[in-house]
Amino acid sequence: MCISRAIDVAYGLWVTLRAARIGESGEGTGEDVAVTIEQSSPAERAAVFSRTFGLSGRETELLGFLGQGSGTRGIARQMFVSENTVQDHLKSIFAKTGEHSRPRVVSRAFGS
Repeated sequence: MCISRAIDVAYGLWVTLRAARIGESGEGTGEDVAVTIEQSSPAERAAVFSRTFGLSGRETELLGFLGQGSGTRGIARQMFVSENTVQDHLKSIFAKTGEHSRPRVVSRAFGS
């Protein structure tokens, strides 16, 4: 069993902690545990951000496109929805996160 968590430690630095038992595969009786600490990837941060604020699957998908720098028209094409639907999803993300601009949401979600 491996456990993985992303944590905001300070000043916007996020780390991912991974822990797993050391020993033969499937034994599960080993008492030793290996822990690694590494800087979190943007994808790991975005996943935690989405779960934290209860974003829907489509809102999370839209967040990914925002992180790539896509505009409303491009996002609409990639998601196969209208530009108005993209705006509705953005409004929902803003309401759930308490943010009021795309750059601020992207900054918080991806650490940019």
